[in-house]
Amino acid sequence: MLKIGLTGGIATGKSYALSVLSELGCQVIDADTVAHRVIEPGRPAYLEIINQFGLEILNEDGAINRAALGAMVFTSKNAREKLNAIVHPRVYEAQVEWFEQVASIDPSAIAVVDAALMIETGSYRRFDKVIVVYCDPELQLQRLTERNGFTREQAQARI
Repeated sequence: MLKIGLTGGIATGKSYALSVLSELGCQVIDADTVAHRVIEPGRPAYLEIINQFGLEILNEDGAINRAALGAMVFTSKNAREKLNAIVHPRVYEAQVEWFEQVASIDPSAIAVVDAALMIETGSYRRFDKVIVVYCDPELQLQRLTERNGFTREQAQARI
């Protein structure tokens, strides 16, 4: 099985590239989707995040309010590093399980993982090949402000 890492900054077009690779027959998984699952109530990362960031990040239904958490971690490098230390190991574990499932079904598959922070975390080393998606920085800002309703300053903080 060929393991490919797909990476790039927020709003550069990774999701589109992943969809094209899927249409071409690759098996694909989005690390952001996995990250959202590992912070759900009842999952180990959920309690660690609440213990680290407080009850004020919860919605009324008890789920983590990702916008509230994002407001904390995208304004503080220290907070972002703490969140990453909680979430990333669980995402990696889920990816390993996914690779095993894909390989058991089709040992010659091309398995693509979309993960924005692959280079920064060093996880790119787990892949046979890495594809980097890039776009013009001004287009990236425009996409992020339109898609997420962020101000330019909020978008720049996430970039």
